[in-house]
Amino acid sequence: MSPRWTHQCPPEGCPWMLDKAMAAKGRFSLSPGQECPAIIPRCMWGARPYRGTPSPLSPPLGSIYIHHTFVPSAPCRSFAACARDMRSMQLFHQDTRGWDDIGYSFVVGSDGYLYQGRGWHWVGAHTRGHNTKGYGVGYVGNFSASLPDPQAIALVRDGLIPCAVRAGWLHQNYTLHGHRQMVNTSCPGDALFQEIQTWHGFKSTRGEPRRSPP
Repeated sequence: MSPRWTHQCPPEGCPWMLDKAMAAKGRFSLSPGQECPAIIPRCMWGARPYRGTPSPLSPPLGSIYIHHTFVPSAPCRSFAACARDMRSMQLFHQDTRGWDDIGYSFVVGSDGYLYQGRGWHWVGAHTRGHNTKGYGVGYVGNFSASLPDPQAIALVRDGLIPCAVRAGWLHQNYTLHGHRQMVNTSCPGDALFQEIQTWHGFKSTRGEPRRSPP
């Protein structure tokens, strides 16, 4: 069955709905036998509809692009705060930037959860010129001078990325980049960029990292 774009909870319940036991563990199963970090779906954080018709990706993709949101500048540490930040970013991306939806594929909260943006199936608007080639993962906060919480770092490094490889969304020989390596920006901030250089799959590029405003 081909994927179907949804933003509202269907009558049978929200896709990937987390029951209390799964929420307590902070994990759910993407497919049988493959444990992955819990991803809060769009219908749970209150997403607006996508504008127009989304373009499908062709997994497995070859890259992961790491971002920080810069604004909101503070990490969100509860579901209520993270859901509010998701709605705020979607509003900004749609109404100010004129994009069809929130740009990121996934967003990382400091509440122990990932949040679905455009997800695994749909082309995002996160890394200009590279949106069809990889997934954009954004950390909520400004990480120019400080790092995300260790739990938030591990959520992507040790959870989302290995899971994406096992599930076939990401090539086994994927490359990982900071946003600044691909376009003229300071994103994902100096501190977070230094951190991701220690992650599996990180690929350096020629020249010094770009440091223009986000």
